[in-house]
Amino acid sequence: MQVKVGDKVSLNLRKRLFFFQGENGINLNENNTSATIPETMDERGLSQINRSLILGELIVGSIPEIPVVVPKDDDIIILMNKGKLAIDDFVYNLREDKVIKSEKKIEKFERMLELEKSNKNRKSVIAKIEFALSKIGGASQVMETDQEKIEIKLTSGTEEETTE
Repeated sequence: MQVKVGDKVSLNLRKRLFFFQGENGINLNENNTSATIPETMDERGLSQINRSLILGELIVGSIPEIPVVVPKDDDIIILMNKGKLAIDDFVYNLREDKVIKSEKKIEKFERMLELEKSNKNRKSVIAKIEFALSKIGGASQVMETDQEKIEIKLTSGTEEETTE
């Protein structure tokens, strides 16, 4: 579908968090998700919007408000009892979702890890969840462990120094 001046377009937050064209174009973000194409829009700007429509980054008209469903603890327990493929799909979709904040993703993944390690302890599922956690920016839970003291000897020429 081709858009023209005066049409309303909206940002698909599941695909993209911003869309900027500058002064004569439309500028969309999480707070401002819809705009009407202005009369000052040139052909280059319209072709950029049409390309984004094809890619699914923009939607013609207003987007319906779809509540983001983050499973509660009971839902995670049910999910963890399903097969590996269902868990892999959920982990991928949660990791790629741009609407859900990183803190919530980390919280859910850590709860999933805890449940998996205490129940079935499947190495492939644990590896998938840990991989997803490693790809999310932000703070994570800090775990302290006892470690062995390591002594390193540095030498420069004939002298020997010991550091700790």
